[in-house]
Amino acid sequence: MALIKIKESRSASDILVCEVTSRSVADLLVCKVESRSVARGNDHLWCFVESSSVADSKICFVNSRSVADLLICYVNSRSVAGWKKEHPLKGKIGN
Repeated sequence: MALIKIKESRSASDILVCEVTSRSVADLLVCKVESRSVARGNDHLWCFVESSSVADSKICFVNSRSVADLLICYVNSRSVAGWKKEHPLKGKIGN
């Protein structure tokens, strides 16, 4: 998801995200990275940033799957990260 800014307010965010613990339930498996250049343009590699002005997407974490636009599960390996199924946000988060 490229460069991500976490927002506290749903109305200030682009995407409502719910973190799930099961890979099979997730829409997207996400690997956190430190490098902005590695993350840019990749939906599945997230680099968290402090400034909304440099972020590709602004997200708000929610506790309910039913209100979320996207279900994610964090993984430790870049090779495992990626979309698990077709999704309307595919290719649109990191660009």
